[in-house]
Amino acid sequence: MRLTDISVTWRLAFALAIPLLALAGLAYVEIDNTYVAYVNARELGVVSRDLGIIGDLVHILQSERAEAVGLLATKGARHRTELTSARSAVDSNLELIARVRADIRAEGDPTLTRHEQSLEQGLADLTTVRSRIDAFGISQSEAFTYYTAVVRNLMNISQEFSLDAGARGVVGKMMAYSLLMNAKEVAGQERNLGHSFIADGKFNEAHYLDFIGMFGSQKSLISQYLDLVPEDDRERYAASLHTPDAEAVEKIRAAMMKAGLAADLTGFDEQEWLERSAKRIERLKELENETLATIIADSQTIADGEYHHLLKVAGITGGVLTLAFFLAVSLSLTVVRPLRRLTATMQRLAAGEIEVDLIQSDSKDEIGQMGSAVSRYIALAKERMLKEIAEQEEAERIKRLAEKAAEEERAARAAEIAFAVEQLGKGLDALSTGEIGFRLQIPFSDTLDALRTNFNGSMDRLCGIMATIRESTGNLHGGSHELQIATDDLARRTERQAAALEEAAASINEITSALGSAAKRADEAGSLVKEATHTAQHSGSVVGETVTAMHHIEQSSGQIGQIIGVIDEIAFQTNLLALNAGVEAARAGESGRGFAVVAQEVRELAQRSATAAREIKALISRSTQEVAAGVRLVHETGETLRGIEDFVQKINERVTAIVSSAHEQKAALEEISHAVSQMDQVTQQNAAMVEQASAATSSVATEADRLNAQIAMFRLPNERAASSSNRHAA
Repeated sequence: MRLTDISVTWRLAFALAIPLLALAGLAYVEIDNTYVAYVNARELGVVSRDLGIIGDLVHILQSERAEAVGLLATKGARHRTELTSARSAVDSNLELIARVRADIRAEGDPTLTRHEQSLEQGLADLTTVRSRIDAFGISQSEAFTYYTAVVRNLMNISQEFSLDAGARGVVGKMMAYSLLMNAKEVAGQERNLGHSFIADGKFNEAHYLDFIGMFGSQKSLISQYLDLVPEDDRERYAASLHTPDAEAVEKIRAAMMKAGLAADLTGFDEQEWLERSAKRIERLKELENETLATIIADSQTIADGEYHHLLKVAGITGGVLTLAFFLAVSLSLTVVRPLRRLTATMQRLAAGEIEVDLIQSDSKDEIGQMGSAVSRYIALAKERMLKEIAEQEEAERIKRLAEKAAEEERAARAAEIAFAVEQLGKGLDALSTGEIGFRLQIPFSDTLDALRTNFNGSMDRLCGIMATIRESTGNLHGGSHELQIATDDLARRTERQAAALEEAAASINEITSALGSAAKRADEAGSLVKEATHTAQHSGSVVGETVTAMHHIEQSSGQIGQIIGVIDEIAFQTNLLALNAGVEAARAGESGRGFAVVAQEVRELAQRSATAAREIKALISRSTQEVAAGVRLVHETGETLRGIEDFVQKINERVTAIVSSAHEQKAALEEISHAVSQMDQVTQQNAAMVEQASAATSSVATEADRLNAQIAMFRLPNERAASSSNRHAA
């Protein structure tokens, strides 16, 4: 779409809307940024208040820690009153810290939430730890560790608050505040450790290195703090830290560290250390509060500045938008409304209205000049439209005259057409009565006479065609009668042939069935012969296996005979040995009588063994003879079975040949039966077709008679002339 396709009204609206929208967008961004900065400054004030509460709680917790460790170190001799006062101050500040925890939960920061949960757990154990301290059921180290952990959680929250608030604009002072709080915590830890060492009269090896590093940590943290504060306050803050108490603490500490880990600390004043360290810590707390006060003042200054900037931006934006609104209204009244009036007038004129009001305008700008030009154009358009109306009326008159002449011409033409239609109707009436010799004699008009000529020519051609058809139908009638007689004779002969073929097909089917049964019985006989052959072959293999088994039995009998011979020899040798033993026993006299009895028993046993071996040998000999006879008979049986197997094989061959021949004959007869059946079917079909041909021939003859009767209705010109002459002769 082109720019010129858009109306002027919308183009003016876009021309004004685009810069106004851009201005509104920029104003919104500026207002939003200013509002965010203002909210951040207000939140910075809230954070500063929370930091003050956290700092106060840290300070009094440090005091409670110091008094609790002192109470435990002196076994309750001192610090009881100071501890009670410190606990009361802590309890008062715990009510305020609940508001800080609510702000943390509202912030939704996961790190702050984690520290807040750790603080909640630590504060939940405060009552228990205090009870254990009062009952001296906890060591100094455990008490110190507990209070230090709670203070560390508070300082972590303070540090996270400082980082978050610093990101909103007061970076240096917030970081300085956090560093100073850490320095004060290290100073508190130093005070507790120093007090513990002096009370014990010696250093604790486990915390000695911690005590050494605390002084350096304090100096480093305070140095970083002074680097971050404004230059105008740096020298004043540094000078305020060099107090007599601070110098006294450094001297005591240096004297304690002079002799090293094995130093004797009994000569140091415990109370002086505590008082000097507490005053030094109080000075750090005062400096901490002063720093926090400057942060609160800065946050208020930033909030006031952002608020005034927000009002300024909103005022400027409102003024510009108001001016733009009045400009848009002015353009609408002086440009858009006259343009719409001109557009409506031109559209009415384009629609054909000539009674439109002339545009009168006193304006000297382009729109006024355009209105004057349109007024002149409207006057000229009126004259042109009146002239066109007169010309249109003249054209209408000429058109009516031409239509009247055309109507008269159409009437004359219609009369000619009516005469031609009337004559053609007479000719068609004559044709409908069969009078095809009728002709149109009266000529038509020049444009329609071709119809008369064509009608007469068509009637002449129809007469020739009808004469030819009448002659053909006569011939067709005679031929159809002769064809009907021939087809009747053919139908009778075909019926007789079909009956004969049907009887032959039935006989062949009976022969084929009988031969099929014979072939089936031959197949069964062949199957039985095959089974007999297989049985004879199996019997031969069984006989062979029997012969082999008999040979094995014969061999086993021979081996048993050999074993019996060995037993007989053993019995003979045993008998000789028993005899020799008897002789030697007899020689021994009375001392060998018992051995002679044993020898006699052995001799009798050897004789019985020999007798049994001879009997077994005789039995095995007879068994061997019988086995040999059985082997001979089995050999004869095997020869007989092999002869039977040969005969069965020959019978199988003969039966197989018979079965094959029967199957071949059955197949041949089935083919003959199939051929005869096909011939029977074809003959039946031929008979049916002959009957159909006879019926068709009869129908053709009938139709030829009807056609001849119908053609006889048409009278040819020569027939009409003949009939006329006959009438004249009569």
